[in-house]
Amino acid sequence: MSDVFWEAQEDEEPEVSELAYRRPWWVTGGALVDLIILLAVVPVGILSLIPFVFLVYVFFAQLLVWISPVLLVLNIAIFWWSFRRKQAATTALAALGIAFVTLAFVVVRLWQSPVVVLGLTLAD
Repeated sequence: MSDVFWEAQEDEEPEVSELAYRRPWWVTGGALVDLIILLAVVPVGILSLIPFVFLVYVFFAQLLVWISPVLLVLNIAIFWWSFRRKQAATTALAALGIAFVTLAFVVVRLWQSPVVVLGLTLAD
């Protein structure tokens, strides 16, 4: 048991880790919004397999479409910021946020309800 399975490391400069970067407030706020959306979409998506509960998902999709320009700009900025700093979790959360907005557009179009973005109804 006295054997060592690794070599002694030389004193080198430590790598810059994720913790060395201070997150801007908009990245933290956007990540929290994306996390809340994630925690809302997954259970509603599972429950949408039950008849008539799918209408709740359609309503939620309409809400996401309504604020979609804000979410898209925020998530693209978060994705760009976190990708450059190699923060995998924040990058994945931003990509999920973009995917959820895209999925919301698909659900609203398939349900054939009007697409309303920031109060403006888009023509067919």
